[in-house]
Amino acid sequence: MPQLDSAKPPTLRRDLGLVQATALNMIDMVGIGPFVVLPLVMHLMGPYFLLAWMVGAALAVVDGMVWAELGAAYPEAGGSYRFLKLAYGEAKWGRLMSFLYVWQTLVQAPLVVASGAIGFAQYFGYLVPLTEWWQPKLVSGVVVLLLIALLYRRIDDIGRLGVLLWVGVLCLMGWLIFGGITHSTHEVAWLPVGGISDVPGLLFSVALGQAAVKTIYSYLGYYNVCHLGGEIRNPERVIPRSIFLSILGIAALYLLLNWSVGTVIPWQEAQHSEFIVSTFVETIYGSTAAKLATALVLWVAFASLFAVLLGYSRIPYAAAADGEFLPVFAKVHPTKQFPHVSLLILGA
Repeated sequence: MPQLDSAKPPTLRRDLGLVQATALNMIDMVGIGPFVVLPLVMHLMGPYFLLAWMVGAALAVVDGMVWAELGAAYPEAGGSYRFLKLAYGEAKWGRLMSFLYVWQTLVQAPLVVASGAIGFAQYFGYLVPLTEWWQPKLVSGVVVLLLIALLYRRIDDIGRLGVLLWVGVLCLMGWLIFGGITHSTHEVAWLPVGGISDVPGLLFSVALGQAAVKTIYSYLGYYNVCHLGGEIRNPERVIPRSIFLSILGIAALYLLLNWSVGTVIPWQEAQHSEFIVSTFVETIYGSTAAKLATALVLWVAFASLFAVLLGYSRIPYAAAADGEFLPVFAKVHPTKQFPHVSLLILGA
């Protein structure tokens, strides 16, 4: 008598298309990072701050080529776990390298999510003063619990949520860029007027190197789709396209955002701002609009944590399903078909 399909162990579903994959990549990339890094880059680069964002984008494209080829060739859950194992040899050093990477993820992922939640609480203080010691902790804790609740569902539902969060990110960026275009009062040079030769060579190179480190940090996240390789439809095509669409789309948004801020607030002033987006919007539209902008920044920060925790949760699962890690992480929800145990442990 043939075995019933219901007796088969549940597996991951390939339900994410190009739009969902690109959206999850882009919300992972943005977060609060670019709004924090923006004044730091201005401080390092002065009037040539846009050049650092161009260099960061170029580095991201080069790195994205590597991720695109690996993701298309090995579209499985876990991304880096699988790539390390294959690169160093499945029967040799690859087992050790991938195993260490999984343990690193168990430490790194909660710290990344926790730090993001703390940053969320700090920015939330611009809207609602958090005067008691326990209030920021409460906000941070609620953020993590909400993330787990939203991610505890089928991957196609997560894809739709990712697109919704992505729309909010685009609305904020579009609003800020539009504000700069319609209220520009200062000129911003895209490149040094007389070329690179017009700036001091060694000092400029050092400043550009330091600034590029900060901008590339703001671009990171385009590889998140590789961690979800086992849940992507037509991964050989979708993974590379989503990576390059993410990098180019975010690069355009970052460049226009920085240009917009620089045309409204001189870089000499903007480099000292702790809440540059709120200051920018308040300068143009007033304090009420600044609070709305801050709320949208919080939306962006939450969206980034949503994508980060989603991608990280697939790494211990991939190793466990491969027989190289604690078996409990290999469990897949019987009806929702996602690695629920991995998600719950990392979230906890």
